[in-house]
Amino acid sequence: MINPRMFKISDSLIWIIPIVLVLIGLLLITSTTYNAELKGDRDPFSYVKRQAVSCIIGLAGMVYFAFVDYKKLRSIAPFLYILMLIMLVLVLFMGRATAGAQRWLMLGPLSFQPSEVAKLLLIISLAAYFNSRKDKIGMFRALVIAGIPFLLIFKQPDLGTGLVLIAISLGMLIWGKASPVLLTMIFSPLASIYFSQNLYLWITYIILLWGVLYFSRVKLMDMFFILGINIGVGVALPILWGLLKPYQQMRILSFLNPTADPHGIGYHTLQSKIAVGAGGLFGSGFMQGTQTQLQFVPIQNSDFIFSAIAEEFGFIGSTTVVALFTILLWRIFSIAENAYDYFGSMLVAGIGVMMFFHFIVSVGMNIGVLPVVGIPLPFVSFGGTSLVENLVAIGIIQSVAMRRQKLIF
Repeated sequence: MINPRMFKISDSLIWIIPIVLVLIGLLLITSTTYNAELKGDRDPFSYVKRQAVSCIIGLAGMVYFAFVDYKKLRSIAPFLYILMLIMLVLVLFMGRATAGAQRWLMLGPLSFQPSEVAKLLLIISLAAYFNSRKDKIGMFRALVIAGIPFLLIFKQPDLGTGLVLIAISLGMLIWGKASPVLLTMIFSPLASIYFSQNLYLWITYIILLWGVLYFSRVKLMDMFFILGINIGVGVALPILWGLLKPYQQMRILSFLNPTADPHGIGYHTLQSKIAVGAGGLFGSGFMQGTQTQLQFVPIQNSDFIFSAIAEEFGFIGSTTVVALFTILLWRIFSIAENAYDYFGSMLVAGIGVMMFFHFIVSVGMNIGVLPVVGIPLPFVSFGGTSLVENLVAIGIIQSVAMRRQKLIF
């Protein structure tokens, strides 16, 4: 039941900013698809109409979940986790393939992407697990909970969404138990990946890491676990590289040197950077950007939509979008910090980490400082499943925000 009085204790910025970003997204989707659809003798507004329908569904879900007590999600978390795994398994056998990846499930005339839904369901599952363990959070079990859906999504293949799951898991671990030992467990393997390119340098790093852990009087089991992870990462890195699809390997190589294949995989990054630079201070104007209107930037309505913002609305427009995301993330983590209970705090923090990772990687891809991994900009990029999921997530955040204190009648 919707109680209007609860609006008074909700966070108004978390209502307003996502809606503003969705409206910006509708404008940019129109700009990036209008001419292409017109040339193909199709409805030039087909993309924006589909996004608008998803927006209506998402807004309905946002309002519904805002007024449903978020604590109910804790009791059904095991069911949601099993449902997530079932959907991810089904997509491997019954999914619709697009551009070499099998990521879509058909539901009558509608289609949706289970990997997008999996992100929110994983957050709920991990929040419920952390709440049950609290001060005795088992890192290994948490990584297993996240690892199973990660492997299923990686199989599709969908490296971008898989990375989001890893970021969510690590972010929630840090938020729930930010001990020095845990941080070492999480981030020392990143250094091991870097140093493993040179065998002698990597061995020196492992010896130094052992020395630091020994003289820091870390528990023996924790020491073995940290060293085991680092050694395992160094040994497994060549194997993992071989498991990547050729186009995924090329994306990483093109990130390191985009000019190595300017007409192939490096084309996306180079054209996006040209579009960003062409915008100048005030931009070319709505539907006036040459890179955007002549379709030089591939999949610009989704993964590279920030380049269209920068070209057509310039530095002012792109800075405004960055500022909106910054304020939104600030309010999200403020709610997580002041949540009524531990479950609510972990739930909101997980959503905040998800949106932060999406925002940083999406913008980073567009300006050429991060590799292309196919991650959309929340609320702005074209994608019905992603939009509905993000708006529902906003509703859950508001549910936590509105229950930080007792409702006074």
